[in-house]
Order: sequence, then C-alpha cells, then structure tokens
Amino acid sequence: MQDTLDQIPPEAWPIIDLLFNVTMAAAGIWLAITVFVVWRRHASNLTPVHAAGRNRKAQPDFLKVDRKARAEAIKRGAAHEKDLDRRDEAEAKAAAEAATAAAKAAEAEARRNAPMTFAQRISGLVTFLLSLFTLLSIIVSSIFTISRMGDYVGEYTAWERITSIIMQHPIAFTICVLIIIARIYTQFFPSAKKEG
Repeated sequence: MQDTLDQIPPEAWPIIDLLFNVTMAAAGIWLAITVFVVWRRHASNLTPVHAAGRNRKAQPDFLKVDRKARAEAIKRGAAHEKDLDRRDEAEAKAAAEAATAAAKAAEAEARRNAPMTFAQRISGLVTFLLSLFTLLSIIVSSIFTISRMGDYVGEYTAWERITSIIMQHPIAFTICVLIIIARIYTQFFPSAKKEG
C-alpha cells in the first residue's frame, strides 16, 4: 500500500485532498437528508410504500355526506355572497359618483375654456368703456379744478378734501367703486359661479 502511495506524484495530492473533502461533504449531506426524511415520515405518521398493506373494505371519507356541515357551509357562502354584493354595489355607487364628479369638472372646465359669447364680449367692452370714461372724467375734472384744490389744501384736512372730491364727482366715484368691487369679487371668488 505504501508503494502505491509513493507512486502518486506530489502535485496530485492537493487535488486528491480536495476530492476527498468534496466526497465527505456529499456523504454528510446525503446522511443529513436521509435522517431528515426518516424523522419527517415518523413525525407525519407516514409508512414506506413497501410496508403498506391492502384493505379491501376501506372507503374514502368523501363518500359520506355530512348534511349539517353542508347546510352551514351553504349559509356561510350565502352570507359571503351578500357581503360581496353589498361591496360591489358600494363600489359601483362610488364609481358612478366619481364619474359624475369628473364629468361635471370636465364640463365646467370646458365652459371655462370655451370661447367668449357675444354677450360676454359686449359686457367686457362696456366695462372697458366705463373704466375709460371714469379715468377721463377724473383727469378732466382734475385739470379744471386745480385752482380750487389749492384753496382746499389750505382750508381743509385730508378727510375733508376726499369728501369734497366725492361730493363734486359722485358719478365718477360710484363707477370707480363699482369697478373696484367687481374686480375684487372676480379676483378672489372665481368659483362662486354656479356650475351645472
């Protein structure tokens, strides 16, 4: 035996050592799997195929109907179906409400983005003309009343001067106030328009 071992070249010993270790590892894994399978069969109360015997009188359990358990299962199934139907109705209702809300939002957006009608154009033109009239009336009245303003500055306080201007130009003041109020309203309350 020693002669055989001496004939092996020294360069082969690392390969032999590696193959020995791989063989031992494979044997250990095989042993562990075999022990695991045996313990599992024992724990599950399984018998090997060759140890099983024939029993011609054996009948499967599913041939006997348990009517009480069957009726209870049918009741549970019906209750579950009712729950599913209620859930489906609620989901359908929520989907319909969401679709209606989306349609209303799309309709409102379409109205907002729609081209202006003739009445809207006319009202915009009238608003522009009234604003222009107001501006022109203030400029003209300011030019013609500069001499009177010099008298007011010396005689009246700031509040009395403002009151005096309002009393002398009520139409221009009213138009300015209405335009300012309308602009503030449309600027800060754009969604107050009735939709639908």
